[in-house]
Amino acid sequence: MPEKVFKSKSIVELTQKVNIAVPHHKSQEELDYEESQEEYKGPSIEEIEAEIAGLRAQWEEDLRDMRRKAVDEADRIIEDAKTQAFEIFKSKQNEAHVISEQAKVDASRIIQDANAEKEKIQSESESIKDAAYKEGYAKGYDEGFEKSFSDSNNDLIKLTEKMKKILAETINKRNEIIDAAEAQVIEVAVLIAKRVVKMLTERDKGIVIRNIQEALRRIKGRTKITIRVNIDDLEVSARHKDEFYQMLDKIEGVTVLEDPNVDVGGCMIETDFGDIDARINTQLNEIETAIKEVEPIKGF
Repeated sequence: MPEKVFKSKSIVELTQKVNIAVPHHKSQEELDYEESQEEYKGPSIEEIEAEIAGLRAQWEEDLRDMRRKAVDEADRIIEDAKTQAFEIFKSKQNEAHVISEQAKVDASRIIQDANAEKEKIQSESESIKDAAYKEGYAKGYDEGFEKSFSDSNNDLIKLTEKMKKILAETINKRNEIIDAAEAQVIEVAVLIAKRVVKMLTERDKGIVIRNIQEALRRIKGRTKITIRVNIDDLEVSARHKDEFYQMLDKIEGVTVLEDPNVDVGGCMIETDFGDIDARINTQLNEIETAIKEVEPIKGF
């Protein structure tokens, strides 16, 4: 058992040199190395990269499938809307045709009645004329003839005015039906456009980029620009700033900001020379106004 306390007589003075080995302590690098040599039981780098590649491929396939479904849904909505608009227009056109045919029947009946009344009046006039002539009263003859002619002429005028009134009312009714049908078709078309655009802008983030590029093509001269987009489009728009720089040689600076007043897919471009409103709703309103300003077709 080694001694913990040495007495003076137990200490022996040595005459020869004794080498004592310096104790070795492991460095931090050696400890880290030994620790790193522990067996790793997780997936390899190749396996991780393969898994990432698989997930990326699946994500891209899902994105393509989503876009295909969006296009198919848009096509379906458009076809349904075309059918609906055609049925509305066809119904109104048939209604106008029925009214027009009825007006023709009424007009024909009025003309027949007028002709019959004319023949009756003429017959009565001839009878009065013959009676007056036979009686030898020249004055009676003249008065009877004049009265018969006057009554006949007045009745014909009344019948003619009545026929004109009916025809005018029929034409007005027909035009009202056509106008109503055109208005409904326009409303359906605009509603369809808004639904399709809303769905596409929500599913295709590339729309806002194309919208910005189209707006930038209108800019002339050296200027700084500020692009305002919806918050949902902010990230993708900011990633394309370099492309916006390359489009215009004279751009002095590009800033992309979010704006709650801008709908998804649209943008507002602010320049030193004025603003460019390329919001989706603004463009749809311009299209709707242009459609409504077209002169209605009355001659079919």
